[in-house]
Amino acid sequence: METKTINKLRYYLRDEIVLHNKKDDCWITIHGNVFDLTPMIRDRLDHWNSNMDYLVAHAGKDLSHFFHENGEPRTEISARTGRPRVLFPPILEVALSEFAKTKDTMWSQDAFYHIGRVTRRARLIRIINALTAQSLYMTVCDEDTIYDIQRKYKQRYNHHAGSYEWRKFSNGGTACGQLNLNGTLDENGLTDEEHSAVELPPPSLWLYYTDDLTIA
Repeated sequence: METKTINKLRYYLRDEIVLHNKKDDCWITIHGNVFDLTPMIRDRLDHWNSNMDYLVAHAGKDLSHFFHENGEPRTEISARTGRPRVLFPPILEVALSEFAKTKDTMWSQDAFYHIGRVTRRARLIRIINALTAQSLYMTVCDEDTIYDIQRKYKQRYNHHAGSYEWRKFSNGGTACGQLNLNGTLDENGLTDEEHSAVELPPPSLWLYYTDDLTIA
């Protein structure tokens, strides 16, 4: 299946994907690949049929059982004609305008609609605001960089996230260390209990106010 360059590929929690379950906001997953079919659906509003209704009914869901790993649709033999037919008829539907389709490509193999991957696993972290002495728990993708986590934190909790310097504690919790914003939690040494024989607390990120009124 054609995909975007790995360093530009976004990762999503399953809990995020299921929220996109409407006609004007339709995501689906196939073998861990996330597709946003909203542009195709919007393009078909004036040429609607029952297949499109069936597609929208599956918005936010995992359709892997209808497809092979390479994105090709699974088929069965029709009892009426004896010929193969696809298990998921909406795969035969295409956008009608050039802005939203790749010529002669099914949408399950079209990079235009492919927006990312389902995360390998969800990670629970704790974010501590040193200014307010408040902490919160946040679920992120295992593949998220610190920059990705900052962006999600801003969107979900604090629009002034750019006014803080993000840090971690290292050397056994005795020293405040810098974070590599382009690195993941693991790459910053913030591991969890996945590979540990004992239960570990969620990794912690510390926010220090910089007296900067920037909203970023």
